Amino acid sequence: MPSGSTRHRLALAVALAGAALSTVTLVVHERLASGSGYTSFCNLGGVVNCDAVLQSRFATAFGVPVAAWGLAAFVVGALLALPGAVGGRTGGVADLLLLGLTSASLGFALVLAATMAAIGNVCLLCLGTDTIILAWFVTVRPLASRFDAAGAWWRRRTAATAVTTAALVVAVAGGTLAAARRPAGAITVDDVRARDPKFYQWYTEQPVLPVTELITADCHRKGAPDAPVAIVEFSDFQCPFCVQAYRDLRDLARGRPEISIVFRHYPLDTACNAHVKRTMHPDACLAACAAECAGRQGRFWEYHDVLFENHEHLERDNLFRYAREMALDLADFRRCLDDPATRDRVGQDVEAASRLGVDSTPTLFFNGRTIHGALERPYYEYALIIERHAGHTHRGEGAS
Repeated sequence: MPSGSTRHRLALAVALAGAALSTVTLVVHERLASGSGYTSFCNLGGVVNCDAVLQSRFATAFGVPVAAWGLAAFVVGALLALPGAVGGRTGGVADLLLLGLTSASLGFALVLAATMAAIGNVCLLCLGTDTIILAWFVTVRPLASRFDAAGAWWRRRTAATAVTTAALVVAVAGGTLAAARRPAGAITVDDVRARDPKFYQWYTEQPVLPVTELITADCHRKGAPDAPVAIVEFSDFQCPFCVQAYRDLRDLARGRPEISIVFRHYPLDTACNAHVKRTMHPDACLAACAAECAGRQGRFWEYHDVLFENHEHLERDNLFRYAREMALDLADFRRCLDDPATRDRVGQDVEAASRLGVDSTPTLFFNGRTIHGALERPYYEYALIIERHAGHTHRGEGAS
């Protein structure tokens, strides 16, 4: 085989580009997981939302961030391409491993693309990584033709073809398994206490209010009124910390009939909240009113989700656009939005929040247990386990 390979240099360059993009993605993933309320630069609202993808359970594989797996693969790939790039002999073990690695990366990229489709959001960072992987595979795949028909097994073309095919199949199977499985977690209160005694002590020391004081007949509830665990959330549609809590609670409650979620308004906007000293989120009151108007047409929770996914774009025109896209009655929506009674309805939640000691968003009540701020994962699961075994009773009817 000739020394000095342009193809190896290209493979090295592509691997380094992939490592750089994977590093950026990993940093964004870690900042989102930190609970700081960070919103990434590639969260454009709506379908194009890196944060929704990187905060989903599909963002990790076997307990490790997918971006970290990608970074490791690109770094190893760069090292494997280096001998050929600097004029070393090609067609040996390094090339065989490089073929397998790029093929496996392509298989995993296919699984990642499928998970984005399942989530319903597009991550530009993930798409960029998938594009680099495809270019990497296209660059490296022709190296298989440089293997000999005879000689040591690792120099044979049959070995190159077998490794490439096997790596693709194994990666698709492994990626699918990682996407389908849920990580093993705590099961009992004793598990929670053993795994994180500091959290257990802190959580169980938080004050508990009667759930009947938190819920009124016209509250918006998702789930059965008699669910064993009632989570009451005082929130603000323009608050980035609330966006994180919304996504975590959505994932927590999915497929779990033992949980009900009650949403109540607490916009950090002096236009409808006299208990805040200054307006932090100038569109929050109007967004809360718009959600109530969607609720009058029986679509509160759908509109609630749209507002959170577009929390940086809550101007009046956008609120009407979301209503139009949901096929709401726009004339009725407009009358409701301009009706002082709608703002009064939001004000009722604000006053209730003040009586309960709420002064920031999000404020959550797990079966009446007061949590100021969003929890970090896996603490929502831990809180659920503690409450499920605590035996707190709760009552109250939700209307929507």
